[in-house]
Amino acid sequence: MTAPDRPRSIAGEGAGPANHTGIGAPLPRVEDARLVTGLGRFAGNVSEPRQLYGYVLRSPVGHARIRGIDATGAADVPGLVAVLTGEDYAADGLGLIPCVSIPPTITGKTYHKTPFAPLARDRVLCVGAEVAFVVAETAEAAEDAAERIVVDYDPLPVAATVEAAIAPDAPLVWPEAQGNVCFRHEIGDAAATEAAFARAHHITRARIRNQRLAGVPMEPRTCVGRFDPADGRWHLTSSTANPHRIRLLLAEHIFKVPAHRIRVTAGDVGGGFGTKGGLYPEEILVLWAAWRVGRPVKWVCGRSESFLADFNGRDQVADAEMALDDQGRVLALRVAVNHNLGCMLGPSTAHPPLVGTRMLSGVYAFPAMHVSINGIFTNSRTLTTYRGAGRPEATMIVERMMDMAAVELGMDPVDIRRRNFIQPGQMPYRTAIGEVYDCGEFEAITDATLRLADWDGFDARRATSAARGRLRGRGLSCYIEVCATISERMEVRFDSTGAVSVLAGTFSYGQGHETTYAQMISEWLGQPIDRIRFVQGDTDVIATGRGSFGSRSMTVGGSALKEACQLVIDKGRRAAAILLDMDEDDLTFAEGTYRGAGKAMRLDEVAKAMFSWGAPRPMPADMRNGLEGVGFFTAEPQNYPNGCYVAEVEIDPDTGDITLDRLAGVDDVGTVVNPLLLEGQVIGGAAQAVGQALKEAVVHDAQGQVLSGSFTDYAMPRAADFPRMMLDTRAVPTRTNPLGVKGGAETGTIGLPPAIVGAAVDALRPYGVRDMAMPLIPQRIWEAIDAAPPQKDPAA
Repeated sequence: MTAPDRPRSIAGEGAGPANHTGIGAPLPRVEDARLVTGLGRFAGNVSEPRQLYGYVLRSPVGHARIRGIDATGAADVPGLVAVLTGEDYAADGLGLIPCVSIPPTITGKTYHKTPFAPLARDRVLCVGAEVAFVVAETAEAAEDAAERIVVDYDPLPVAATVEAAIAPDAPLVWPEAQGNVCFRHEIGDAAATEAAFARAHHITRARIRNQRLAGVPMEPRTCVGRFDPADGRWHLTSSTANPHRIRLLLAEHIFKVPAHRIRVTAGDVGGGFGTKGGLYPEEILVLWAAWRVGRPVKWVCGRSESFLADFNGRDQVADAEMALDDQGRVLALRVAVNHNLGCMLGPSTAHPPLVGTRMLSGVYAFPAMHVSINGIFTNSRTLTTYRGAGRPEATMIVERMMDMAAVELGMDPVDIRRRNFIQPGQMPYRTAIGEVYDCGEFEAITDATLRLADWDGFDARRATSAARGRLRGRGLSCYIEVCATISERMEVRFDSTGAVSVLAGTFSYGQGHETTYAQMISEWLGQPIDRIRFVQGDTDVIATGRGSFGSRSMTVGGSALKEACQLVIDKGRRAAAILLDMDEDDLTFAEGTYRGAGKAMRLDEVAKAMFSWGAPRPMPADMRNGLEGVGFFTAEPQNYPNGCYVAEVEIDPDTGDITLDRLAGVDDVGTVVNPLLLEGQVIGGAAQAVGQALKEAVVHDAQGQVLSGSFTDYAMPRAADFPRMMLDTRAVPTRTNPLGVKGGAETGTIGLPPAIVGAAVDALRPYGVRDMAMPLIPQRIWEAIDAAPPQKDPAA
């Protein structure tokens, strides 16, 4: 292989004609003009007349009984309006936050529910638990009053981490959940797996840790609650990524009213990465307080507060065993997963371990597998989905096991993967745990990545690093993930001027839907981009929607949008046939125009005629009231994006300092709607992968105190931490949806971390290092070097 002449870019491939605005065009995001000039409207920009401010008093201890709450001192603060407690909430008869991510296959077995009220009443179960909600005329007054509230805590034993919670005689978070186990679940064939291990030539064993991460979106969570006594309706404005889901949970589980009595709106949202997709206590508190005090209430999360208040992601310990024959072919994989659920179950808490473990076969033809999954309670904040939601954990397990097996068998890391890849001719392929991949060219994508990364030039780069006193290592990771779920509704609606609006059931919080959906409309209906309006995020305007998560929007939303456009074309053809005095069958539609027998009429002209008070020709009633289409799509089956990443690192052996020097990746996301936006998504996902691999971790001490409560302690990656990313795509369109699209928003987050860890371990192999846990901070690396046997020669 030879080195590429220059770094490749997804956005530079297949751009098409200069004036092309449809699918495949690398259009800049149309929403950026608003966002970069300060004209965006975020929840923090929303203020209401006579608005009050809320502040949450949080527990400073990891586990304790609440003996009493004394708020008399708060009454002296000017501007105080109310101090609300868990007793008040219970007295008003409101409901609890549900967990809606545990399926019947588990709920039919032993499963421990956790009552999750927005304010603790009898016990606090983690540091940061909500104890009281203070409402005042100003945010400063609310905080001042909260500081004067005295809470009498009776401390209880703490199990703050997974390791502590599964230890013998560990303190119980919930007395009825023995061993701190919320649920147990198994997938695969235990007997077949055991038989494969019995005949194995070699067995590789390892414990793989995925540390806890904070979502840290650019915009901290914010919400404003209102109650209108005139119509008995609540209105929540929130930085949520899923307005309709929030409305459903509020109506069905909290206020127990018809959904039409609750309106949820979300404007621009500054990131979420899964952590803004569920119902939070503060969203309930502002609505409840507004109802009680008769004025709007606003709550804004502080950045340090978010480390206590936001639901976290990842946090899993897995004990894995891989059985192989003497040729390096995997006979079976056995994994026992202990996944941290936190102290109480939120709406999406169980999703990551249950979905992620489905992908433990990776891109390999493992004949037998058995996976046991334990959901573990700890005295820590609730866990939820975070970009990748279980699939990064699964990929880390599979890829680290492949690397370790290769070293133990004396094999090349590429060769052991080649011997185990699922081949295109085996598609559709059912894995040993029941997942069915419809398509994929895993070996070809790996070969493309090796060329892009200049794999064969590594020895020369390692020699150059060694001459400077640095250790150099490389790592390879192949991944597959499952994307798109549930159904979606999309509406296309023309107005009386012939302009068109997209009413989206999905929700964009940085993905660029305002641009990509307009490209689809341009492609299918031939309408100019500047005459397409994008509407989302208001449950009073959008009939229903599932939001955006799991890389579903282009697949499920885009496919529903295509159906809506086809309905518009079909209905428009009926109208055009009447207006042109022709048979429908004689009309074709292309580039926004109906044509036939020398006649033509643009779609926007047809739409205007269908609104006209006096139509040019007599038309039936259903053709006289506008042109619209409502499309639906269900993601059954799902789709499977996949790819390969290669990373190279340099390490200073004297300090443990690590530098990510090179990064290359090739992704198969099927049809690419906008290569420029895809590149941004892949780079963003890769940036979060670098954060997990090298820097980020939520850390608790033995008493449950959060030791990483600010950016001083929670180390976010910076621009200097990233090399130039060499990225490319190899499209293998799926037939599971009419667009051929696979998810593309989480690829880098899922595929890259094992490559970085593998590169670090490769660099440190002369010191006898077999594996390392993330994050690969310099202290951890230096300690590994320092612990090496003195007879080891790093130059060997």
